Amino acid sequence: MLQRNIKLKSIPLQKVGVVSKSDKIPMMFYELKRTRLDRVIVKDGEKLVGVVTLRDIFTKLASKKFSNISPKSLSIASFMSENLVYVSENGTVEDAIKIMIEKNVSGLPVLDSKNNVLGMITKNYILNLLSNELKGIVIDYAIRTGYRIPGGTSLATLSNEILKNVDMREFVVVQDNRPLGVVGEKELAIFLFNYLSDDNIVNMKNALQNYVVNDILTFVNETLKPNDTIQYAAKLFSNTNLVIYPITKDDSLFGVIRRRELFNQLYR
Repeated sequence: MLQRNIKLKSIPLQKVGVVSKSDKIPMMFYELKRTRLDRVIVKDGEKLVGVVTLRDIFTKLASKKFSNISPKSLSIASFMSENLVYVSENGTVEDAIKIMIEKNVSGLPVLDSKNNVLGMITKNYILNLLSNELKGIVIDYAIRTGYRIPGGTSLATLSNEILKNVDMREFVVVQDNRPLGVVGEKELAIFLFNYLSDDNIVNMKNALQNYVVNDILTFVNETLKPNDTIQYAAKLFSNTNLVIYPITKDDSLFGVIRRRELFNQLYR
């Protein structure tokens, strides 16, 4: 059984992409695909200078500032946040939990004494590592309203919903109240990058109107049930890298469960 006080250098870490500040955005997407994370770490020479997340990509590509520019030509620096939050290899899992909660981040690069990046530790990874500590059943954490969007909704509507409500960044796509999958800023960021990279810049507004959430959603092969254990929910979050998960009852959407509430249970 993993203990909270174990040092991070003593556990397997997740791979994380490290890119140069001068690299173009396609390099970031290459690293995201390789690592299956939602962020990369940015260097300027040998110095760590920031981070870029899929949320950064989405919010900027969806803005008017970048609406007439091919993202393939943009450098990492155009999207980078200089607010790099990290944890030392000599820090513990407990330290990582506290930093994530206090700084409101979902992943931390782990650095050695020379500021080399050893890997990444994320909320989903910690949930899996400490799932034995989680108590209760899924219905205890169920959110019955919101976080759902009808199938066939345009990407323009989805984009507006995410930009106007910072607390709702992912939604369960429903058809006849049955969940089809999950869609949010991650899927939108990838869509916008791919679409704009194909020299379709002048048609971006049309694309957001003509494409629908069904075109880009992440399919969910297995839903949670109200009486499933929270430990089981934590494993599904870890396996899928989702931040919300549908709960069904009699094959209809009962509600959603958010990773946030599960992770907060670990905070002491």
